[in-house]
Amino acid sequence: MDKNLYVENITNGTEVSSLFLVKRSDLRSKRGEQFVHMTLADRTGTIECKAYGDKAVEAARAVKTGMVYAISGVGKANQNGELHVFSDSAATLDSLLTGPVALMPGQDTEFIFTPANITGNASEIQKIVASIVNGDLRLFVACCLDQRFYECPAAIRRHHEYTGGLCEHSLETVRIALNLVETMPRTEINRDMVIAGAVLHDIGKIFCFDKVGYGYVPNDTYNLIEHITMGIMFIDEYKNLISDAQLLQLRHIIQSHHGIYGDVVPLTAEAWLVNQADGASSLLRSIVDDLSETPKGQKKKGLRSEKFLWKAV
Repeated sequence: MDKNLYVENITNGTEVSSLFLVKRSDLRSKRGEQFVHMTLADRTGTIECKAYGDKAVEAARAVKTGMVYAISGVGKANQNGELHVFSDSAATLDSLLTGPVALMPGQDTEFIFTPANITGNASEIQKIVASIVNGDLRLFVACCLDQRFYECPAAIRRHHEYTGGLCEHSLETVRIALNLVETMPRTEINRDMVIAGAVLHDIGKIFCFDKVGYGYVPNDTYNLIEHITMGIMFIDEYKNLISDAQLLQLRHIIQSHHGIYGDVVPLTAEAWLVNQADGASSLLRSIVDDLSETPKGQKKKGLRSEKFLWKAV
């Protein structure tokens, strides 16, 4: 089977018989009938898929996320206008049981969905880091950033959940924070510390995802330890580059950036700035992406934002 249909071309009633990356997969049941629930992806987007059949349990155990499979079915919209691929074809489950499709060199780009400008975002964030006046702190931040930071997603089923999402979210956060610094008069905010904290606030997420096949999947660290603890542990590896006071402030920013959901409440102006900027980036991105999937003129609860939203006609 060739890649002859893309997610963006699937509508209600579209016959589906093509290759897709399986981004997520689990076994579910409805009215006593079990089915494989998958998130399919290609370079044009993602779509949910429900595959029914006698081999659903075995197929759910066999499927490997991050790999490409042949999927057959039909595009189907529910009563809320939400589109998914419905499959009761034995061919789909047989494909999952047989194993993933081997791709030709360079063909993987057809299956990686990301709206992020990975190269451009990396360049922009490096420019901002280079503007840190304190040389020790500038070197410290630069040492903490590696290829994982630029390619990892920021979450699963939440904001910036795609390849390059972590860097994009961090760039948005530092831009929002710096704009707030420039907007507020009569402040004595440490601009260098705001940049360092905003760029590194989610750095622990580079340990929470593994590159599996052609995609990223959360690992045990994501579920058992989470990114705040990992971020503090990671920056300590470079603690000899900065003063104890600077390290303490950065630890506090990372530990408090989730506000009421974090380990501690922000106590410094810099920590509050990063806290608010992080919340603005994550919530607005979730809302915008949810609205892109909301039918016009309808009120719908977004999966990412968990907010009820309405899209203008």
